[in-house]
Amino acid sequence: MTSSEVIKQLEQAQAATQAAIGALDGLIVPHDYQDVAVLVAQAALQLLGATHALMQSDDTRAFAAIEQADELLDGAFAIIDSELDDDEE
Repeated sequence: MTSSEVIKQLEQAQAATQAAIGALDGLIVPHDYQDVAVLVAQAALQLLGATHALMQSDDTRAFAAIEQADELLDGAFAIIDSELDDDEE
């Protein structure tokens, strides 16, 4: 497999992930962890973007995307932690 083929697959994965985020946002009946699921999917999109950037030797863009993914995951963990704290009370 060539790097061009990998980049194409990454672009397809990004498009599919973006579609999944749209689907999560548009659920007819809200899900308990819908907000967490959206944040995790957005982090995945950022990580796919980072991989894409690395495959194009764009480390600056890749590292920025990784940092964004980390922030999104921090948000997801904050929601989970607050839910667990609420359950303990």
